[in-house]
Amino acid sequence: MKNKIENYLKNDLPDTIQLTYSDLNLNIFSGSLSLNQVEVSRIGETTNDILATAKLEQLQVSDVSYWSYLVNNTIHVSNIQLERPNIIYNHNAKIQKSNYKSSSNKPYDKTVKVDGFFINSANIQIRNVETDSLMLRVENTKFSLKDIRFDEKTSAQKIPIAYADINLVFESLFFRMGDYEDLTLGHSEIKNQHVSLQELTLKTKYTKQKLSQILPVERDHYNVVVKSIDINDFKYGFRQDSIFQFKSPKITFTEPNAEIYRDKLVADDESIKPLYSKMLRDLKFDLSIDEIKIADANISYSEKVKVDRQAGTVNFNEFQATIKNVSNTYVVPTKTTLDINTQFMDHAPLKAYWEFDVNDDTDLFLFKAEIDLLQASYLNKFLVPNLNVRLEGQLEKTYLTIGGTDDLSRIDFKVSYQAFDVIILKENGKEDNKFLSGIANIFVSKDSKKNDSQFIEVSKEGVERSKNQSVFNYIWINTRAGLLKAMTFE
Repeated sequence: MKNKIENYLKNDLPDTIQLTYSDLNLNIFSGSLSLNQVEVSRIGETTNDILATAKLEQLQVSDVSYWSYLVNNTIHVSNIQLERPNIIYNHNAKIQKSNYKSSSNKPYDKTVKVDGFFINSANIQIRNVETDSLMLRVENTKFSLKDIRFDEKTSAQKIPIAYADINLVFESLFFRMGDYEDLTLGHSEIKNQHVSLQELTLKTKYTKQKLSQILPVERDHYNVVVKSIDINDFKYGFRQDSIFQFKSPKITFTEPNAEIYRDKLVADDESIKPLYSKMLRDLKFDLSIDEIKIADANISYSEKVKVDRQAGTVNFNEFQATIKNVSNTYVVPTKTTLDINTQFMDHAPLKAYWEFDVNDDTDLFLFKAEIDLLQASYLNKFLVPNLNVRLEGQLEKTYLTIGGTDDLSRIDFKVSYQAFDVIILKENGKEDNKFLSGIANIFVSKDSKKNDSQFIEVSKEGVERSKNQSVFNYIWINTRAGLLKAMTFE
């Protein structure tokens, strides 16, 4: 029996499979087999290149049931175990997908059952053949599947096996997301319907200066760290065996810290930036997330506008958000909503509410915000380097409501402020241009007192969206329109 197995492994495997091993151990009475120091390679049918290799210390197959095979035409194995495999997959974008598929068209008329499949201490790499660069690396991986079944029915499915239990644990992961960003993860685990990801980072692999030199059009520079991401009770599959589906009642992001920088001196990206409702609606798969929680985030956005100035920065600290109905499968009247609480510019409490309907082709949305005492001087971190303007005074309370579509919007703005001054700076960004500042303040009211009210209330209609600008630019130009109308004499 041992000779027959060895002869099969040597002579009867497909030409695209190369297999070597140091020794083979067989116990015919228990139905157990082990191969030591195994190396297997998958060869391309047309290119003769090595598509993938796997080296492992040992392959163990335990308790093969002869009775099940002879009586029920079923291959029933208790356990299959791979010890310390090192797997390398060579990705070549020029190779057609068909080359990765088996050339055999013979139907498989047996049922295969495996009680447990285990991989211990695996290291996995995917490399780009064209550039000889690393695309993916996963280290110290443990993987298990239980109650596996493969038969004629499952073989026709998108996922060709059925299973009852899955567990994946790894110590670290590196993934090259594209030409500019890399993603890494620390110790993480997927167990059945729960995912726990630790220490996620998303970083641009170039310095800010280098990125600006190589970009054809402007693009954000990222430095994002998330302490943990938990995905609860997720389910996935394929609708009509073709459209991918993903569902989860709750996803939690804990302590995200995001530093985002954009060099506006790089050529503009004139591509259309859709609103979030359209982005969800146009997804190529079905997404259904009941709730996303963002806990204790810190976010800063910097923008460089002038060559000889540092970038201006706005920041949100202690950022808490609850986002509900993140989906392209819900039906009317269900809406996607965002509830946000944060500290704006290190000191001003800000509350915001945002809603839209994914099913509305006009991308109708509603955005509300309420800002408590905001010292105007804190805005100078952004205004001085970018607009050559410095503000003095304080906004005691600000309310705004923006409603609109992908084309036009309206803002209702209500503000209470006092001792407000606009100071226009000279080209050096330091000295006061007293002449221009004096002219500007002719048109700016020093405070909001009007009749018996501490508030000024205004509305501005017909704010037009620049569709090659971001969603947040749309919020900003509305806010700016409301603020200017409230503070200038009409």
